[in-house]
Amino acid sequence: MKFLPVVLSAVSALSTAEAFSSIAPQLPSFPTLGDAFKIVKEPCEKCSAVVVEANAKQDGVSVYIALDSDSYGHTTRPGNGGIRLLNYDSAQSAIDDAVRLAKGMTRKHDMFRTGFSGAKVVVKSDHEDLNVIERKELMQNIASALHDFEGGMYTGCDLNTCDIDMDYLVEATNDKYVLAGRNSHVDTNIATASSVIGSILGTVEAMEGSRDIGDLTFTVQGCGKVGSTVAKELVRLGAKHVQTCDLFPQAALIKGCTPIKEWSETPCDFLVPCANSLAITEAVASSFPEGIKYCVGAANSPFASEKAREIFDKRGIMHIPESISSAGAILADSVEWSNIDLYQTVEPAKMYGWIRDISREKASDLASHANQEPQHVTSNLKNVVPEREGTPVGENFERWIGEHSSNTETLIIGGGLAGTATAFSLAEKGIRSTLVEQGSSLAPPSASSNGDSRMYRKMYSSEFFSKMQAQALDRWNDVEKKSGTKLLQENGLLFYGEDTGETVEGSVLGAKKVMEELNLPHKFYATGDDIADAYPALESCRGKPYSGVCEDTAGHIRASKACEAMAKGASGKCDVKLNSKIVSLNTQGEGGKVVAVTEGGETITADNAVISCGPWTNSVLERLNLDIQLDLDIWQVQWAHYEVDSDVAASIPQAFHFRNEIGIDGGLYYVFPSSATESIDNGGKSYVKVGVDFPTGDALKNMESFNSEGSQEVLELIDGWVKEHLPSVGERFNSYCHPYTVTKDQYFVMGKVADNVAVFSGGSGRAFKFGPLLGDCMASLLTGEEAPVDMAPFSISRAAVCSTSIAEAEQPASV
Repeated sequence: MKFLPVVLSAVSALSTAEAFSSIAPQLPSFPTLGDAFKIVKEPCEKCSAVVVEANAKQDGVSVYIALDSDSYGHTTRPGNGGIRLLNYDSAQSAIDDAVRLAKGMTRKHDMFRTGFSGAKVVVKSDHEDLNVIERKELMQNIASALHDFEGGMYTGCDLNTCDIDMDYLVEATNDKYVLAGRNSHVDTNIATASSVIGSILGTVEAMEGSRDIGDLTFTVQGCGKVGSTVAKELVRLGAKHVQTCDLFPQAALIKGCTPIKEWSETPCDFLVPCANSLAITEAVASSFPEGIKYCVGAANSPFASEKAREIFDKRGIMHIPESISSAGAILADSVEWSNIDLYQTVEPAKMYGWIRDISREKASDLASHANQEPQHVTSNLKNVVPEREGTPVGENFERWIGEHSSNTETLIIGGGLAGTATAFSLAEKGIRSTLVEQGSSLAPPSASSNGDSRMYRKMYSSEFFSKMQAQALDRWNDVEKKSGTKLLQENGLLFYGEDTGETVEGSVLGAKKVMEELNLPHKFYATGDDIADAYPALESCRGKPYSGVCEDTAGHIRASKACEAMAKGASGKCDVKLNSKIVSLNTQGEGGKVVAVTEGGETITADNAVISCGPWTNSVLERLNLDIQLDLDIWQVQWAHYEVDSDVAASIPQAFHFRNEIGIDGGLYYVFPSSATESIDNGGKSYVKVGVDFPTGDALKNMESFNSEGSQEVLELIDGWVKEHLPSVGERFNSYCHPYTVTKDQYFVMGKVADNVAVFSGGSGRAFKFGPLLGDCMASLLTGEEAPVDMAPFSISRAAVCSTSIAEAEQPASV
């Protein structure tokens, strides 16, 4: 591992001059620790820390250990802090930094009553190239010092030390005095990021009355392990905009984020410092762009001086101190120290969730005690710091796990169409469920179920799907009655265009044939002129070799509202958990139960599970360790809203246009009437929705490279189609790109991958019209009841979907 040379000067340490002005005279020995050390700074009235120099046997290397308060000589409240290795410009700089860091650690430990007090090991290297240092020997020297403290000091990683160093240290200490996540899956970087996220949410909660960050723009300064984790989580939690900045520009390239060059010159609502200490100077504090409201991050001592912090205070910028926001690692240390068995066996997400939860509560309490006034934060710290005497916070972790565990009959993963429909159907049967959705709402903006409208129609080229729609309409009627929400609007549907042959949406002539065979009412238009005569808005059809078929009883479904309505209809039997991402899933829990852990640390135990999370299906299946992956493609599908005069809007039908594929133009276009758009504050204007039913670019296999902005080329195709077919429509108002999950044969997937786990996927944007009926199908997989439709075409074991034989798992199991 390569380490970067960093020089830290004495003048950079906050309040150093006030703490002490020179190195204290060397004493022949430390009073209670024998001859192993020499004191280089004694405690005094202004600074309670003691700094000792340990024996380092390498040229150009000095080891200073700072112990704050009464840590030294006390095993009941030992010192705790990591090992920092830097190229300091002087011994005094290293000692000053050790004191500053140790005192900062005390503030963290006291803030949460971890059972520790503050300490720090600072290694001063005379070598700019830190890679020349013999690491094993250095760790052996530090181990000797830890042994001499006899339990009065515990340490771990810090700047420029790593897991390899800790391996050397564990070996040299005989596995004593080292708290560095040994033999555990807990990552202290993620633990720290969890305290940052918790503190951000607590701050917003206290200041704005909710934890919703959807209107906030964040700047994450520093994109190392902690900063990058924070940035990704802010994106997942629905932040309006996340800007990232790092000394190494490549590190700032994080999916969903916008890299910036100058963090201190770029406007934002929320600054999240996760890089070097002392970065916010008086000049930065004074000149930071207007509009900033909050500053919460992982950086230790983010302000270069008290004056810099006071400038932020006077500007009304709420700052939560790092003793709360950067305490994640020491909170994990408290658990490791108090209950090593739990620490080494716990699912990491439970630890991160606990850290997030108590950090959120602490940050919210502090902001509330300060009456939401930044100037009152420091004076109110005493109101949120517990007494030192009492149970260390780490001993509360096991109880927290129990308080954040729940049981249900069915766990549903995914809050889109299939998930909410399954919950609705199970509720009708009296079966309890817990539905978890990683987004901030049901059918969140990142999902294919989101939006104002989806078509419903019996007009299919397949009798099978036409009959399914008839059944589904009866079930939609049930949803409307039970939820008290009007969801379906009948406005007719026109299929028109060229004779393309069968496509993913069928064809004009194929739909005509099925409508005739099933004796369903419809109108047929033999020519483009006939279409233009019937629909004046489609005058461009005149003279073209088109035909058309219309189903007057078709219409549109209010998509996002439908998911909400099905969840509402299941209320009393379904517990909905938003912002809950499943990170662990075990199908072989005690008694054959399914045991899931969310990113927030909650444990959910269920008899059965339903995976209904669209393009995230395979990523969830990976957590099952069943060696099963489905052959699913993820299409990036685009659509947009266009402004239109109200008098013109009334003449625009709901329609699907078929034309032959040319290059990237897949040839399938649709338009919804203005009555299908309700999410835009129209201000008296009307809007129509126009989109395509072909993918942008190549199909994807996961969401890592999904581009929510879509392709400009495809948008230009949609613009061109509007200009040609709806010339009276105005300019494009906005645009969207959603992920559609598609199988090779275009049929949905409904089946079981284990006795207690069922899957729905491959909805492809066409499943929505069947919503509650599909919920009945999924419920039948769990109850063993007869499915309402033939499930064979949707088999999960068919060759087009899964190469692994899972036929046995598809046999019904009872709840």
